Amino acid sequence: MSRTCTICKHPSREEINAALLGIESLRKIAARWSVSKTALLRHKAAHLPPAIVKAAAVKEEISGGKLLDRLKTLNRETASILHEARTADIKDNQLALKAIARAERQLLLEGQLLAELNEVPAAIDLTLAPEWLTLRSAILLALEPYPAARAAVLEAISSEGAMHNVAA
Repeated sequence: MSRTCTICKHPSREEINAALLGIESLRKIAARWSVSKTALLRHKAAHLPPAIVKAAAVKEEISGGKLLDRLKTLNRETASILHEARTADIKDNQLALKAIARAERQLLLEGQLLAELNEVPAAIDLTLAPEWLTLRSAILLALEPYPAARAAVLEAISSEGAMHNVAA
């Protein structure tokens, strides 16, 4: 029987998850919450919710790297080169065509980036979350001495479609 992740059942799990997505070292995170580095590594690899990881990546792109801003700066520089190539005393058609091709690629990249940043995360099935499975098991075990209450809880959960294949 596998053990429950010590980070998943830690009272400060949300704060630990946030720290794991930052730039702080595992050693410092482990020391702050009195957990092991290996537990943090296992948790980060297998238990961080994908929506949180994706949100952190998007936030990093928006705030940290400012990728879209950098792309817009390149767009302005490309437009400036195109303008110079078309308005110079001796027109440079080759340079103008290269700048147009570059601008087209930048617009395509900008469109892809904006679509990715605006992408709505997929729905999360909480019935498969380890936390729900652990809680469900604990509730059902606690209710074993009370069959009527256990049956009522199972019925209530099942009627909401939140629990599947549970033997009464």
